[in-house]
Amino acid sequence: MAMPQQQHYQGDDGWAKIADYLDAISADNVLLVTGNSMYRASGAEQALEPILREREVTHLTCLHTNPEDEDVRQLLNGIGNKESYQAIIAVGGGSVIDTAKLLKAFWINPPSLDEYLGSEDNSELSPAALPLIAVPSTAGSGSEATRFAVVYKNKKKYSVEHDELLPNFSVVIPPLLASVPQHVAASSGMDALCQGIESYWSIHSTDESRKLAAEAITLAWDWIEKAVNDRSSEALNHMAKASHLAGRAINITKTTAPHAISYPMTSYFGITHGHAVGLLTARFLTFNEGVTKEDCLDARGPEWVKKRLHEVCVLFGEDTVDDTAQGLTQKIKRIGLEIDLKQLGIITEEDIKTIVANGLNPERVKNNPRVVTTNSARDVLSIVHCP
Repeated sequence: MAMPQQQHYQGDDGWAKIADYLDAISADNVLLVTGNSMYRASGAEQALEPILREREVTHLTCLHTNPEDEDVRQLLNGIGNKESYQAIIAVGGGSVIDTAKLLKAFWINPPSLDEYLGSEDNSELSPAALPLIAVPSTAGSGSEATRFAVVYKNKKKYSVEHDELLPNFSVVIPPLLASVPQHVAASSGMDALCQGIESYWSIHSTDESRKLAAEAITLAWDWIEKAVNDRSSEALNHMAKASHLAGRAINITKTTAPHAISYPMTSYFGITHGHAVGLLTARFLTFNEGVTKEDCLDARGPEWVKKRLHEVCVLFGEDTVDDTAQGLTQKIKRIGLEIDLKQLGIITEEDIKTIVANGLNPERVKNNPRVVTTNSARDVLSIVHCP
């Protein structure tokens, strides 16, 4: 079955495009899903007010950085008459957009949220036939371009997937990014860069996904420092585009080992998602270069994998994987993020065991071009531990 098509627009006049879209679908009753303080601080509230003034609006606020199953359940209970809505608008970071997707996914039961999180079968999932407009306020997750939604339960990360969760209309408005705190801009920007890298080396990569990922990597690598440290409009525009392109790439390939192992670093140690992914991606560059015929998961073979890794090096302007990994680590440092796990609270071998035990998600790790075992994951974390 063909992937649903998405309308996409990027530009400072994106608010007018949203108004036009709502008029085109005759949406007079809207469910609005936003973050907390950033919705107002970013200027989104003021920009949306005249668009929504003549419409009936139910406004739901996401209070947590990462969507928890209980949060989604409570928000679902606050929707009221579900049959009255004609559109969902999500304005915020990846977690806000993911929350809106989850509301759409579980709008109609079965299955219940609890039942679904314990199963890899999405055949019974019937997302609501409601247009979803996604307006990202960070340049990072690319959630506005994917059919996935992340939700946490008891510190464990789950991914809900369905083609109908791809937002119908994604609107990227670069000025929204200007008010994001520097550390959030750094972490989210690193997420965009690393999603591009992971998509490029994924065993599911295609010509199309690598083209998208290559442009995302190039843009993010060239502009992330200026976007984080200077906040120039040009840099923000390029990072917004990089994030969207990386999202489109992982919508084809999914992510790989760095993402899988990063989640418990966030759940158990409070390291922001993109920060954790960046630290791990630098080390998995080196790890994946060691792929052999015996441990290669890509049907195209180890030489194919090594060639793709070399192409990533070229995109970074480097000659070797080691130089690329070192360059990525230094880039992390230059945007104000710590590179020593000890300084981030991961101090003991028990801490590393906790991350490995909760991060070796078979579904995501098997997308990696080289087999990741418990021992090799510990080795990678030990290297990160001692930059």
